Amino acid sequence: MAVDSGGHAYFNPSPAVSGWSSTDVDGSTALTAVSCPSSSLCVASDAAGNVLTSTSPASGAWTVVSIDPGRRLTGVSCSSTSLCVAVDDGGFVLASSDPTRGASAWHELRVDPGALLAVSCSASSGCVALDSAGNALASRNPVAPAPTWSLTPIDTGQLTAVSCASSGLCVAVDERGAAFASSDPASSVPAWSESRADPQALAGVSCLGGGLCVALDGAGRSVAGRVPAPHVTSLAPAEVTDTTATLSGVVDPNSALLGACTFEYGTSASYSNMLPCSLLPAPLGGPQAVSAQLAGLQPNTSYHYRLIATSPVGRGTGADEVFTTAVSGQLALVSPRPSIAGTPAVGQTLRCQPGVSAEAVAQLSYAWLRDLIPIAAASTSGYTVKGQDSGHHLQCQVTATDGAGSVTNRSGFVTIPVGGVPVSASETTVGRARYRNHRLELVLGCSPQASSGCHVSVRLSAVEMLSGRRVVAVAGRAAARHLDGRVAALRRRTVVLAHLDLRLAQGAHTTLRIALGAQARRLLSHVGSFSATLNVSGTVIGSLQAPLSSQQVRLGATARRAANLGLSRVR
Repeated sequence: MAVDSGGHAYFNPSPAVSGWSSTDVDGSTALTAVSCPSSSLCVASDAAGNVLTSTSPASGAWTVVSIDPGRRLTGVSCSSTSLCVAVDDGGFVLASSDPTRGASAWHELRVDPGALLAVSCSASSGCVALDSAGNALASRNPVAPAPTWSLTPIDTGQLTAVSCASSGLCVAVDERGAAFASSDPASSVPAWSESRADPQALAGVSCLGGGLCVALDGAGRSVAGRVPAPHVTSLAPAEVTDTTATLSGVVDPNSALLGACTFEYGTSASYSNMLPCSLLPAPLGGPQAVSAQLAGLQPNTSYHYRLIATSPVGRGTGADEVFTTAVSGQLALVSPRPSIAGTPAVGQTLRCQPGVSAEAVAQLSYAWLRDLIPIAAASTSGYTVKGQDSGHHLQCQVTATDGAGSVTNRSGFVTIPVGGVPVSASETTVGRARYRNHRLELVLGCSPQASSGCHVSVRLSAVEMLSGRRVVAVAGRAAARHLDGRVAALRRRTVVLAHLDLRLAQGAHTTLRIALGAQARRLLSHVGSFSATLNVSGTVIGSLQAPLSSQQVRLGATARRAANLGLSRVR
């Protein structure tokens, strides 16, 4: 619907595809503005203080009512069929909650000492009127019994038009080609931002809820402006259980009505599912927290998600977030026992057997290691031996993950021969420890394949059991644990009897003779003889460092020999 200064109203239900029909609705009186809040109601204003209403704009039937005799109505705006506001050149606002009910339904209030030039209303922001002094006047509810209007200076020039979108965004323009925007003009401290839109004077503006505004200038040109796309931030989930998660994020609509707010999620960053936000953020709310509740997730499983918000001006996408659901106490852990099958030679393919029962339901992941160091990009069950593996030890590692958690274990070592010629593993050896003449003797042999020699650490320790300050028993670790169970009242303390670090040349052998120190002699004086634990660690082969041996050794004057309770290689 459009009106002109000759009293004509022009109607077109489809402006883009058909012509306009003209009806003389006000004689020779100039019509100044028109507003149609619905297809069944249009309200116009004229220069003689009249409002004209039509409940059937297509028929050309209009009703004229005088609501402001003696003054010129300069604008009218209806945000709905129950809220219409007109303004005049005397600074008066005339508001009605039922504009078709006649003159008695309109109530006037003087809000400005000067002339009011234009008005625009929306359900979100209330109404904004412009005066001749460059001020914007705003009211949240102009049809209230005692409405209030605020006045904010926004322009040093002459304001010409204003438009408030359904989102709440209001834009005013002036004769200098400037545009002024506010996302909450009726707030206690309204903020208006200025931008240069056109070198020519701007005569009119219209804004849509999606964030698009179009202004017309005196030269017949249009100028368009858009608010930014929504700003979106994905946040870490607020709560995660074994089967549920609360996804979180923040959305700033940037004063535009949002079309959608959704979380995309799945077990990978390609996503496969979508869930709407529990609430759609309001256009004028600024940054707003959003969330969505996921259910039916798999325990101990990693999920990816991101937040997406769209408006007519664009789409905002948050960064990828990852969370892992909690393990479930109702499921059993799966513990792999990996082993390597195949020929250990360059060019051959080795296979990692996971050692998991066929009934087990678990996700398996693989890794291959060279001398305890993970091999890059070797993450499948098969591995083709490369030249750089020659002379080194390979292992495979398997991680089994199910709803109860994850368990990681490694296979034993496989040695890759140099030049394709099978060789002995030739790892560093530790002999049987012996105690004689108050000394501990131990034979060590450095691996012939340890090109930089072997670093070896030897530690002899025992556990003394105390009753007060009195030593009542001394034992190695295993025996002490057994004794602890029988004598709970005793205090247990680990004592280091000897500690030695040494370096051996490649392939070298030596016999260590370690004299017992004061701690060992003190304990022997209390108990006569006891078992101690001997731990040896160091270079296994090449540069590989690992525990080498753990032995129990009997110390005491009556001991005839050391009791070697087993050589243990830790993989």
